[in-house]
Amino acid sequence: MSREFAKLLAPLSRRLRLMASRAVLSLISDATGMQIVQVKLLNGEVRDGIERVQNYGFTSVPLPGAEAIFLSLGGDRDHGIVITADDRRYRIKGLQGGEVAIYTDEDKAGADHRIHFKRGKEIHLVAGASSIVMTPTGITITTPNLDIVKA
Repeated sequence: MSREFAKLLAPLSRRLRLMASRAVLSLISDATGMQIVQVKLLNGEVRDGIERVQNYGFTSVPLPGAEAIFLSLGGDRDHGIVITADDRRYRIKGLQGGEVAIYTDEDKAGADHRIHFKRGKEIHLVAGASSIVMTPTGITITTPNLDIVKA
């Protein structure tokens, strides 16, 4: 490739390299229509006021230190969005293929705060010492205290 051609392509190449990046969330604001986050990118680069896009019907507020994918729309670092966030410190491990779980950082110590859609059409809802297990054949409620209130 000629030197002139490489020089001509350099800005385009730089923009392509900067389009997607790993990020670490440092601040999260849930006060607006779209969550606004501050992210730390490569080599200490910090971006403020970044919108975090979430799936319709599902929302969460990750803790600082969660990891994310930052996209620079058009390769412009000043026009970025966060498209996903995860937190390896709290992620539930050991699920079987096809299973789904909803959890928070409070589940870190063990299986004591989650909703787990398990194989065999089972749903396990756990909150501390209380649990509900739903299977195709019945429902089991385990709790130290049960109040049923008629609406």
